[in-house]
Amino acid sequence: MTEADTYDSRAAVRSMADELVEMIGMARVLAASGRVVDLTGLEQQIGLLCAKSLDLPPDEGRGLRPSLIVLSGAMEALSRVLAAQAAPSG
Repeated sequence: MTEADTYDSRAAVRSMADELVEMIGMARVLAASGRVVDLTGLEQQIGLLCAKSLDLPPDEGRGLRPSLIVLSGAMEALSRVLAAQAAPSG
């Protein structure tokens, strides 16, 4: 794998992570406003992101850590909204 290929691969994985963060953020906003959100396929997309991250050379993969931390935070925020909705009221 050339340096250019590695850069392109890292950029593609980072872009995928950014798109997932946006999608999860939208789901959080919709869920917070009382809308039903369909998260079908999210687990597979995150699994694919993880697999693609692991395919990178170690130093390049470590460079994605900030993007993955942001994604983790977005998932946590969505989880909190969904958990609050599932909690029995009263």
